[in-house]
Amino acid sequence: MFLAYVRGDLGKELGHLTPEDLSFYRESLISAYAPATAAKKLTTMRRFLTFAYMGGVTTINPEALKFFAKSPRVQQDPSYNILTEDELSRMLNAARQNNYRDYVLLAVMAGGGLREAEIVEVKVGDFQEVGEDQVFLRVRGKGDKTRNVPVSPDLWKLVQRYVLLTERSLTSRTDARKPLFASREGRDKPLTTRMVRYLVKRYANAAGITKAISPHSIRHTVGTNMAVNEAPLLIIQQFLGHEDPKTTMRYIRRAEELASRAYQYNTLPI
Repeated sequence: MFLAYVRGDLGKELGHLTPEDLSFYRESLISAYAPATAAKKLTTMRRFLTFAYMGGVTTINPEALKFFAKSPRVQQDPSYNILTEDELSRMLNAARQNNYRDYVLLAVMAGGGLREAEIVEVKVGDFQEVGEDQVFLRVRGKGDKTRNVPVSPDLWKLVQRYVLLTERSLTSRTDARKPLFASREGRDKPLTTRMVRYLVKRYANAAGITKAISPHSIRHTVGTNMAVNEAPLLIIQQFLGHEDPKTTMRYIRRAEELASRAYQYNTLPI
């Protein structure tokens, strides 16, 4: 991407670059991407140009990169904050008292570790009973890939009750194509991801949670909880629909980090 910019937008080759050219590229990234994305691209470029300088391909000193290609400040991504069991319980209680649809929505997200884009795609007919006390939720994930997420008996009872309360049937072919969580703007119109983000923040505030929380925080909470409970890496990977096990490893590392501070849970006086 950087080379395409240099040759296409600037009409130059690497050997003729100036520090000011890097500043132009930096500004183009900051205007087009979120700070975190722009920072990653600039980090990659700085490493590449340092390598190119050491090989005699460019004349831009690596020290100049720190100024002309400085990464923008990136605020902490709220999705990396996780919820404690008590915090999640308070969020669910706040939703239950306010709106049953919102309560079931949060419960399904927490029960299946679903992304915000996945929860809005869930249809009534995506729940499939495959045996005694065995239910799977068909989830359409990233890249249009489908995975089957096992549903706990308690969550399944909750979903069944919610479907009945909304005057729909789990055996109706017509209802099977309808969104599980419909917008108030239309009976068969699904919620938007924007509304899901709003609801998560709303109930986090109602639960008295002051740290930044997003829908992905719930997903991170699920992954970390599974790792803390010593679920195998492959099980977590399949449950959350990670294509790369390296993505799943962050939950293992998070669990290890929590374990290293286990003394915090020991409140005995000394």
